[in-house]
Amino acid sequence: MRLAFSPIDTWFFRDGTPFDKDASPQAGVLGVFPPYPPTVAGAIRAALARQNGWDGRARWSRELENVLGDGPENLGQLRITGPFVLKKGSPVFPMPRHVLGCRTDNDDWRPKTILRPGTTSHASDLGPSVRFPELDKLDKDTNDTRSIAPGNRQWVTLAGLACVLQGELPNAKHLLDESEIWVAESRVGIAREPSSRTVAEGALYSTRHVRLRPNVSIGVEVEGLPVGWQSPAGSVLPLGGESRLASCEAAGADAKVEFHNKDTLRSTAVLVALTPILLERDVLFGRTELPVGARIESACMDRPLRIGGWDSIRRAPLRMKNAIAPGSTLFCRVDHADKLQKTMASGLLRIGAWTSVGFGLCAVGTAPSWEITR
Repeated sequence: MRLAFSPIDTWFFRDGTPFDKDASPQAGVLGVFPPYPPTVAGAIRAALARQNGWDGRARWSRELENVLGDGPENLGQLRITGPFVLKKGSPVFPMPRHVLGCRTDNDDWRPKTILRPGTTSHASDLGPSVRFPELDKLDKDTNDTRSIAPGNRQWVTLAGLACVLQGELPNAKHLLDESEIWVAESRVGIAREPSSRTVAEGALYSTRHVRLRPNVSIGVEVEGLPVGWQSPAGSVLPLGGESRLASCEAAGADAKVEFHNKDTLRSTAVLVALTPILLERDVLFGRTELPVGARIESACMDRPLRIGGWDSIRRAPLRMKNAIAPGSTLFCRVDHADKLQKTMASGLLRIGAWTSVGFGLCAVGTAPSWEITR
């Protein structure tokens, strides 16, 4: 079942900044987009429960818990893929971090080169032997490498990402600037004393909402529902902070995320994060092998995301976790190609923790390749 969520007005998805009274920074709590997987998973499960017998107040019945789980870490029979950003019904993704480019005279960002693991190892705070990324190949029209930078705030279509996974640079038609997808709106709110109807002491707060551009929505795929269960498609449901509303509709076939890479995996593979990834420190630093038969040798990534959430059963915040941001690139040495190939489905791989919630989805590429060192 594929679903698409469209905003009724603006949305507010919080980052990890504390939002307690008298403790929140006066600069405001920053919003994020797209929302983190637990936010969307929680909204979907609540919507499914309401469509299938829940009154919206009491604890879920045993039948509902068997299907939907009994907490934020237990989704029962469900497995959620996403969330993804949809533009005109088709998915778009953050530009992979190993793709570098520069600005044109019109201030448009254009890709010029890609990175690969370096040929030599270096000692650093990450470990005694670390392979930092280096330029693999450079566009022939680029003479000055000093202006080259990652595509921050740049997005790429499914077809463009497929090119990147094969070691090719995407065309301009595959690129979108973040401003074409959404814009941020700052908001200021107050809390009033019921008795006096005046502003309560210290009850001024500021937030940052996101307003999506026309034809932009959030897409997810939900698996594991029993036959006969009612879909939330056609309903309106709360999504994110401040109980902002979303219209839920069935998504078309164009919203499906899949890749058809005909190249056979050999000694190396490139994993591009499509959703946040939760990995243990030793796995991330290559000290321990991934369960899929590969080991991380190098990476291109931004600073980690701080992801929390809310446990509605215990009525308490979830413990904050460090997550690898979407768009991050993991260069992996493949020790068991057959095992990795069998684990993949439609060119996708799930790694790390909480994959049933939507974390850890990666697109698998075969290029760029690099020399393996033991």
